[in-house]
Amino acid sequence: MPTKKKNDVVQENNVTEIDAPEMEATQDEVEIDETVSKDVKPEVPAIDKHLLGYSLIVENGKALKLSPKTQNHVFYQIATQDDDESLHIRLSGNEGGGLHSKEWISVNAIIEVLDAMKDQPVKSTILKSVFKGGSTNNAAFLAAVLRSDEIGLLTQSEKSVFIHKLSADYEERKTTLLNLK
Repeated sequence: MPTKKKNDVVQENNVTEIDAPEMEATQDEVEIDETVSKDVKPEVPAIDKHLLGYSLIVENGKALKLSPKTQNHVFYQIATQDDDESLHIRLSGNEGGGLHSKEWISVNAIIEVLDAMKDQPVKSTILKSVFKGGSTNNAAFLAAVLRSDEIGLLTQSEKSVFIHKLSADYEERKTTLLNLK
């Protein structure tokens, strides 16, 4: 065997040749005594702790983020609370960056804030009061959801893409949303 010096690589190739008739003969002698079985367990989805106590109505809602620089979306869910069947909404995820709270927000609390807007153009920060969590993205992401085609309570103001006003059909949209139960 060659002597190994520092940084030298020694390779040995040990190959045993088996001819085809010998391999076939060996295969015929193999006996399997017991059956091998693999228990396959069904894949169980992870439980989202935020869904406990709620019954989903809209599982995978999606709204385009407010910034014209992106085509990313923010995702939301709408559910009724099991205790009193009140309607709630939550931000469930987003594409791209940005942290947010996943807490359930009362739709009635949102409507109360929006009703107070009247015909005034406002920034997303008006929606901060409906959140317990303090993520800076909460209000803007919620505003994007409220501006989505599916919900449509808000529209873009003429002043800026980041300023909102009540949609022209706000009362009908509000009624439709509240009747999702």
